[in-house]
Amino acid sequence: MKQILSIQSSVTLGFVGNRVAAPVLTAMGHHPLAVDTIALAAHPGYGSRSGGVPANDDFTEILRALSLFDALGGIDFVITGYLGAAHQASPIKETLNSWRRQVSGGVYILDPVLGDYDNLYVKPQVAESLQAELLPLADIITPNRFELGFLAKCNVTDLDSAIDAGQTLITTHPRLGAVIATGISRDTGRSGNIGDLLITRNDPPLWLPASDGGPLSPKNIPGGGDLMTAIMTGNLALGMDLVQAAGNASQMTQRIIANSDGTRDLALMEQLHLLSEQVPVD
Repeated sequence: MKQILSIQSSVTLGFVGNRVAAPVLTAMGHHPLAVDTIALAAHPGYGSRSGGVPANDDFTEILRALSLFDALGGIDFVITGYLGAAHQASPIKETLNSWRRQVSGGVYILDPVLGDYDNLYVKPQVAESLQAELLPLADIITPNRFELGFLAKCNVTDLDSAIDAGQTLITTHPRLGAVIATGISRDTGRSGNIGDLLITRNDPPLWLPASDGGPLSPKNIPGGGDLMTAIMTGNLALGMDLVQAAGNASQMTQRIIANSDGTRDLALMEQLHLLSEQVPVD
């Protein structure tokens, strides 16, 4: 069992952010430590926003308390996702730096939740703070197609342009070891031929289909990227190498998405057994 700090959004209805990460990591045999960047009744796909961002002082104090309570030394992985406000990046950075001083082999996975469908859905200041303060600290990032292009400052339209964008990010960020990009079209204009892409510093890019030789489901459900990031992190914590962890996470995510009715919410709770079944028994 590994302790995994997850700093993301939280909702009462539906499954995004920490409402995905906590049950997924628990089902995989790990101990999630959740810090919420925003608390909402439901994700925006429900059509109304109810809730809000915690006060900056409260958010900062919660993170600093992890050091106060000597909790950072027991954390093996950190995930960050959606930021509720630009000012949250600074205390997260402070926490990451304190954690790194105590845990030399820890892995930080940044899910840069910024937008989709060629548009930002966070304020520009949030995107700027994430790029300036969190991206340089990340070991692995898990952007979707739009986020990959936004961070690399290029237009991602197909597999080749996605590879170029990922390699650009790895080249310009010395700590970054891997980019796992989701929702990538293998060919421009062919929306049905969608896959995930693993780009690392030293190995050739790897295309990740949902099943042996098959295309990924084109269905997009809120929380799908959060699910993939959580499963991949859980896999790494189980001892899988990056190729195994990413490949399994890609396939498992698409299986759960395909088995979810409609496009509003993941059918997560009904399928957690799929994750617990793959956990090795001592």
